Amino acid sequence: MTDPVPLPAGVRDVLPVEAAELRALGTALLTAFASFGYREVMTPLIELADVLDRAEEHGVGRAYRLFDDEGRVLVLRPDLTIPVARLVATRMADHPGPVRVSYAARAVRPPSPGKIEGAEQRQAGIELVGADGPAADAEVIAALTRALAAAGVPDARVAVGSVALVSAVLDGSGADAATRDALWRALRGRSVVDWRAAASTIDASGEVREVVIDLPVLRGGPEVLQRIGAAIPAAADECARLGATLELVGRHGAPPPMVDLGVVRDWAYYSGIVIEAYASGATAPVAVGGRYDSLAGRFGRARPAVGVAVALDLLHHAVGRGAEQADSGIVLVGGTDQFVAQATALRASGVDVVAVEAREPEADALALADGRRFVVRGAADGWDVRDVISGTTVRVDELREGPWT
Repeated sequence: MTDPVPLPAGVRDVLPVEAAELRALGTALLTAFASFGYREVMTPLIELADVLDRAEEHGVGRAYRLFDDEGRVLVLRPDLTIPVARLVATRMADHPGPVRVSYAARAVRPPSPGKIEGAEQRQAGIELVGADGPAADAEVIAALTRALAAAGVPDARVAVGSVALVSAVLDGSGADAATRDALWRALRGRSVVDWRAAASTIDASGEVREVVIDLPVLRGGPEVLQRIGAAIPAAADECARLGATLELVGRHGAPPPMVDLGVVRDWAYYSGIVIEAYASGATAPVAVGGRYDSLAGRFGRARPAVGVAVALDLLHHAVGRGAEQADSGIVLVGGTDQFVAQATALRASGVDVVAVEAREPEADALALADGRRFVVRGAADGWDVRDVISGTTVRVDELREGPWT
C-alpha cells in the first residue's frame, strides 16, 4: 500500500463505509431532534474574527485565522454554538420564540499543545433559544437521550453540573476573589488536588467548608442537592432548580441524569446547567452542552438559551459498525453493458446498484471493499446471488425477489 500523503495535525480522511455510517448517525440524530420541533440551520465555515470574538471576554482563543482580500481577519468556526447564537440573534431576531434549531456540521479548532485531539469535530446538536427554567433544560436533555437511543446508544448515561450552582456555593462560602479565581481554574482544569488546596483556605464553618472541599467529587441524585442546599442556604435556589430539572427529565420518560458538580465546559460563556453524556466504547463524552444565557445578546437580541452537541466521531466509536451496514446495495455483474435496463429498474425501485462489466473477475472483492453484501450474476434461468459475507449463493427467478428487497 502506498504511504499516505501527510495531513495537518488533527485531521484525517474518512473512507466510504465510515462516511456512510457517520452520515447515518447524523441523520438519526437530526430526525430524533425534529420530533421535538428542532429544525436544521446551516452557518458558514468562515466567519469574521471580530464578530465571533464577541462570544468570550478575551476572544474565542485557539482558532485557525486567515485574511480576506480587504485585509479583514477571518476565522474558521472553532465552535458551533457561537455561530448559531449569532444567526438566531440577528437573522431570527423577529421570531417570537422559543426558537428551536438543529445542525449537523464541523467545528475546526487547532489541537491543544501537547495533546492528541482532533482539529475537526463532526457534530450534530440542538439549541433552544428564548426559553429559561428547568423545563427548557429538561427538554434538551430528553431530546438528547432520545437522539442517542435512535443512533444506537439506548443506555447513554447523562451527567449534569451547574456553573450557577458552583457560583452560588462560592458566594455562600465567603471565599475571597483570589480564592474564587483559584477554584475556577482548578475546576476548569479538572484538578481535584488544586481545588481542595484552594478550598481549604476558606474561613467558614465545618459543614460549609466540607461541602466546598468535596464539591467537584459530589455525585449522585437529589440527595446531593439537598446536602448542598442545607449547608449553604445561598445555593438553595440553584439546588432547587437543578432538582426540578432532574424530575422533569424523568417525566419525559428518560432516565434522570446524575448530578456531577465536577462537570464543566471549556467555553466561558456557559452560565447555568452543563451537560455531558457518556457511552460505552467512547473515550470521552459523546455529547456536551449547557445553558448560555448571555451569549445571544453579544450579537443582537438577548435571549436565554440552552443546547447540546453530539460528537459524531466519538459516537461512531461507541456504536461500532453494524452488520447491516454491508447490506446497502448490490454489485450487478454486467450492469454496465448486458444488464443496463435491469440496473436502471433496480435503482428506480430504491436499490443501490454498483454496475460492473460482465467480464469483471473481481466483483466479490469490490463488494467487500465497498460495503456491498450481494453480488448478482445473470444465469440461464434466473440470477445467481452471492452473499460475500457468508459465502453462500442462491438462485432467484426475478431481481425483485432478491434478499435486498
